[in-house]
Amino acid sequence: MVKQATGQSYPAVSDKIVKESLILLPPFEEQKRIAAILDQADALRRLRQRAIDRLNTLGQAIFYEMFGDPATNPKSWPIVTIKELTASTQYGTSSKAGDVGNFPILRMGNINESGAFDYSSLKYIDLSALDIEKYTVRDGDILFNRTNSPDLVGKTGVYRGNSIYAFAGYLVRLRVNEKAVPEYVGIYLNSPFGKKILRNMCKTIIGMANINAKELLTIPIPLVPIHYQREFQEKLFAINLTLPFFEKYSQEIDKLFSSLQYRAFRGEL
Repeated sequence: MVKQATGQSYPAVSDKIVKESLILLPPFEEQKRIAAILDQADALRRLRQRAIDRLNTLGQAIFYEMFGDPATNPKSWPIVTIKELTASTQYGTSSKAGDVGNFPILRMGNINESGAFDYSSLKYIDLSALDIEKYTVRDGDILFNRTNSPDLVGKTGVYRGNSIYAFAGYLVRLRVNEKAVPEYVGIYLNSPFGKKILRNMCKTIIGMANINAKELLTIPIPLVPIHYQREFQEKLFAINLTLPFFEKYSQEIDKLFSSLQYRAFRGEL
């Protein structure tokens, strides 16, 4: 069907080509046997992904267990603004990224809704020597997605690693001071209560919402003693140590499923 597609920019096949394409047709009982094998493999894939999803939300559960619901503040923590926990903020570079460049660049699509980083679709950029410190992240930096759809604006991730990444203009880099650890601020902003604050304060124009760095710094946040924040951070680190193993097994199961599909349609199962 790919060979029969027409059109340069958006290749397409007609209904007629699809309907007239030849397909191997094993006996019905054999089809059911193959489908059962693929269903079992797919169930394993879904179970593994469910485990990863639960690990990604475990940080929120620990946050609420340790500090209480910030909407009601049952432990009566004093309320401050994020500005009081911040050493510096910086907008990302507005330079255009491409397929080549000296530095990989983190964009809003590289941060998912839970705050985890996805490095599978990176672009690259060149930076002058004077701009490297200004437009790159270091271990412990918070990246805040200041412009996106109303549902996704405010996605927040904490970068952990020693690689050098640039960050794009739709992101704000925030560095905390001695009163906070990055993971505490990041999880708070990604919490249901944090997202509610963000939705109420963002400005929406033509389907895109925006929160600038100055507005970000005015967001209220409970001031939890730093030793409790560090204890919370250590628990998150322990969770993050297990994630690569789950993700590795998930990738292996995906490869197995693809292999089974390939063998099924070659009559080798």
